[in-house]
Amino acid sequence: MNWEYSLFAGLLHLAALVSILVAILALRHRHTFGALSLGLLFLAISEWALAVGLETSAVGLESKVFFSKIEYIGSLASPVLFLIFSLEYTQQRTWLNRPVTFLFFAFPLLILLAALTNEQHGLIWTGFSFLPEGSNILVYEHGPAFFAMLIYDYAMLLAAVGVLLQSWKRSRRPFRLQTGILLASLLFPFLGGLIYGLNIGPFAGYEITPVLFLISGILIAIAILKLRLFNLVPIARETLVENLSDGILVLDPDERIVDMNKAARRLIGVTELEALGRPAEVVLKAHPELIRRLRLNQAVRSEVRLETLPPRILELNISLLRGWNRKVGGRLVTLRDVTERRQTEQALSQKNEETSIVNQISLAISGGLEMNQVIKTLHEQCAHVAAIDVFYVALYDESRALINVPFYFENAAYHPGIMRDIQDHPGTIGNVIQTRKTIYLRDNVNPVTRPAGSERKPGTRVKSYVGIPLIARNRVVGVMSIQSYTPNAYSEDQLRLLERIAVYAAIALENARLYAEVQRMAIVDELTGIYNYRGLQELGNREFERARRFERPLSLIFFDIDDFREFNNRYSHSTGNIVLKKVAAISKTVLRSVDILTRYGGDEFVAILPETDLDSADLVARRLTEVISQNTVATPHGDLGVTISLGVATVTDRLTDFNDLIEAANLGEQKAKKAKQDRAEG
Repeated sequence: MNWEYSLFAGLLHLAALVSILVAILALRHRHTFGALSLGLLFLAISEWALAVGLETSAVGLESKVFFSKIEYIGSLASPVLFLIFSLEYTQQRTWLNRPVTFLFFAFPLLILLAALTNEQHGLIWTGFSFLPEGSNILVYEHGPAFFAMLIYDYAMLLAAVGVLLQSWKRSRRPFRLQTGILLASLLFPFLGGLIYGLNIGPFAGYEITPVLFLISGILIAIAILKLRLFNLVPIARETLVENLSDGILVLDPDERIVDMNKAARRLIGVTELEALGRPAEVVLKAHPELIRRLRLNQAVRSEVRLETLPPRILELNISLLRGWNRKVGGRLVTLRDVTERRQTEQALSQKNEETSIVNQISLAISGGLEMNQVIKTLHEQCAHVAAIDVFYVALYDESRALINVPFYFENAAYHPGIMRDIQDHPGTIGNVIQTRKTIYLRDNVNPVTRPAGSERKPGTRVKSYVGIPLIARNRVVGVMSIQSYTPNAYSEDQLRLLERIAVYAAIALENARLYAEVQRMAIVDELTGIYNYRGLQELGNREFERARRFERPLSLIFFDIDDFREFNNRYSHSTGNIVLKKVAAISKTVLRSVDILTRYGGDEFVAILPETDLDSADLVARRLTEVISQNTVATPHGDLGVTISLGVATVTDRLTDFNDLIEAANLGEQKAKKAKQDRAEG
């Protein structure tokens, strides 16, 4: 068996030694009333202190539990021996017949048996843990039998104190001093038992009761050897009960309050004069929940809420105090203020719940890469956190000082948004971007900058406005706004949660922007800046299907640069690239914004003309031919003229897919080119 000796263990062993000496001194006067029981009491204390010291020094859980079981012999016997001593000392030996004495020890024997067999049921100890920072002090988690023992021990203690107090009241002055010294020297160590049993104070986890008996033993030894009486300063009630941090109430069988410590008076909000001797229901009338628990007239262990200012949450323990005939002689009520602990637990629970919500929302808004869908998902998730009448996300383009609201939510529908220059009209959004901080207008009196002028419900106007900056990679990428027609609509907790959501929203929106950019680059020709063949296929198929489904006109122009191969051979490919870029740029000036210009490959181009019939497409084709032929291209070889050949086709029932439309226009382009060649040869 390994040992780890400490100062605390040394004090316990010293207490055991002193207790043996006091026992020897008392047993030398065993012919006097109470001397024998006092001697046995200090022998029990000696065994208790020695076992606790060995338990403290032992290393390993098994060794510690073994000595804890041994120490129960002395700790269980001590309260009973103290009561027997008080009865003998006050010459009330008529109580001490064999049946009563057996009853006194019967319950402690059952508790001792429970301790010795704890591994089978866990009634005494439910768990064990060591104090932090490498301490060798084992903290015991107690079961119901331990608390039953605690109640029994303190019932013995209260009965003994009552016997001695009655004797103190009846005695003459010299004997009053002697009785008072006995109370003082023998009772105050039991405060250590209360501290250990309730696991409170700076010595939580330390069984300090045997150490406190060291002081008692020394003082009693001095009194016996030098003064021949117990000439000690009495321990006042305040030391035992009054200064406890837990509230203590004692009720008599008639439900009157016979004792109430300072902590209880503070929690209940009454004075000692207002409480003592009065019915509990009268004193506690401001706390109906506490009265309801007392009316159960049984042992209770629960929590109650006191509606004080501020409200307090108390851990309530009601223990029944029984007399010698096992009838209830009153109740001991313990009130422990656990408000701060419950608030901490609630705050932790709320934080965990918020973290779970944020994680779920972050997964939801990060699940898509299409910008509009990300914004709609963000709106849906924020609506789970707060009531929203108006919602939008303003995307910020720092390079162009533009804000873009793709759409916004109001009146249970999405509406088209706006784009504007933030330098000319910064508004509330501009303030959020500039300060990089959340703006919360709790009861707005001026109209808030709105994304657009939609129809509002009659009599409604935004009162609560929240603008939260969306920051990704230390750069403001936008502003998220939630608004309500109700003033003071959002709490600080909701704002904090929305700000946490905004962190993930900023990342999701930035990812959507980057994805859109990658997608755009994938369908854009790097040289000319117009759509490439992939873009032609994606956008063209979409327009073709739309035209067929809704029976709308759709035309297409296929054109290429005349003699472009000879052009490259004569002037170089780099000059050819200049020509391609110029032709693309001129073509965009001729086409509408809704038209789609693409590079089919090499010097071949395709223009998609939505909502355009064949006659209109012919006009566009002629205009395109004229404008390109009228412009020259500046190159290192001088200004060069360029012409094109083109073909036009439109959607008809004979065309089954978009590629058929391209092929039809391509055939037209080939015919036009051949016609040019024939005219040149002729």
